[in-house]
Amino acid sequence: MWLVLFDIDGTLVRMRPTPVRRALQEALQWTLRRAVQPEWLEDLAGKTDLQIFAEVAARYGWSGEELVRLMPRFACVYTSLYRRWVSARDLSVLPGVEALLRQLQSLPTVVLGVLTGNLEAIAWQKLRWAGLAPFFRVGAFGSDHWEREHLLPYAWRRARHAGLPIEPEKTILIGDSPRDVACARRWGVPCIAVATGPVSAETLSAAGAAVVLPDLTLHEHFWHALYELHAQADYCH
Repeated sequence: MWLVLFDIDGTLVRMRPTPVRRALQEALQWTLRRAVQPEWLEDLAGKTDLQIFAEVAARYGWSGEELVRLMPRFACVYTSLYRRWVSARDLSVLPGVEALLRQLQSLPTVVLGVLTGNLEAIAWQKLRWAGLAPFFRVGAFGSDHWEREHLLPYAWRRARHAGLPIEPEKTILIGDSPRDVACARRWGVPCIAVATGPVSAETLSAAGAAVVLPDLTLHEHFWHALYELHAQADYCH
């Protein structure tokens, strides 16, 4: 079976940035007991929530075991503040997404999942708000590891534990940032990149995406890309 893993932010949904940044900034300040400048939270595309925490903490000299010890506290605080400041009104599903997920879900040879930098609780909250949670059977999350490139094996393990007969080499990642592409390349699987986030199609192509689409509304282009990747996988294996 094929495992098709979607990023969330910028790929499936778009969030209004102001309340999200407020929750994140407050959680960082509460955990570190230090001021956090808004400009430190500008380049977030593709980063895990724990990576953002680690980078801000490093500005104040936190590292090693001390940093790791604080990560669960940050995750708890951020999840709580996220639920306080962010709501379903701050989210919109990107065009073409729901129809594409319905088509993919109907295929008996495809398992849908997410691979996201969001903490797990926040990821599922977004998917519930968007009405997309029922499509996804497995996931890998920013609470699993602070480096996105290490997340894919978590999705594979969860699929196996759920009794899903996926083949790791038949995995496709779909995302909107060079970090999505880097994660896919790290494990030798293709990434279909979509230019629906803050990163241009040219940058995504230069990062090594197997295919770059302008968005997920052109379903015939998506299916053509999927067919080509399927054929390549069968040829190589």
